[in-house]
Amino acid sequence: MNFHAELLAETLLSGDFKASWSLIGSQREAGKNSLYIYTRLLTPAMRYIGDLWEQNSVSVADEHLASSVCDRLLTHYAAGREPLQSTAGKAMFLCMEQEMHFLGLKTISSYFQECGWHTRFYGPNLPLEYALIAASNWKPQVIGISVSMVYALPALSAYIEAFEALPHRPVVLLGGRLASRYRLQPHGSPSTVILPEMEDVQDWMSSYARAGGLLRSEKGLG
Repeated sequence: MNFHAELLAETLLSGDFKASWSLIGSQREAGKNSLYIYTRLLTPAMRYIGDLWEQNSVSVADEHLASSVCDRLLTHYAAGREPLQSTAGKAMFLCMEQEMHFLGLKTISSYFQECGWHTRFYGPNLPLEYALIAASNWKPQVIGISVSMVYALPALSAYIEAFEALPHRPVVLLGGRLASRYRLQPHGSPSTVILPEMEDVQDWMSSYARAGGLLRSEKGLG
């Protein structure tokens, strides 16, 4: 983890939104783009805080406070970014029922929006029946799911199978903390695209654009 990400983790744990935002702003002024902000600052800072929580070095209250400030940072940052004028398509993002960790998925949703996608972010703990209604009505080309806790895995196959069976055939993207630690392909299908890191998301988006929006699964991303 780099020095600036460590500093950001400290300001997040202290609940200091102003100091956290100042760190983000200083990196923007230094010419860093959104991918850098997301992958080299916010993501490693929150992963570090998660590791501290697992080690009992910080409390649940500390972790919740940091997450709350990070949520505000993501909202504030995204609001100041001008999306590309593009017809990339529509993408919806959600966490499965009982999955409460949503910051990583919110980051991906914001990045999609900045890259010209029309996005809808449904947040944590969305039951499958309501997610299916939303997807059926809006018909997004992409549906992104995040899985961060092992207890959410039993429901994963059902979500993926239901989404991929929709008549308009959306691409299902799967990410989250477990995607970078475990092999999740058995929970999906050959068409499910697993993206462990945000750099993988950027690569997939580029491939999707080159394929004219027809790309479903790409070798090396699963």
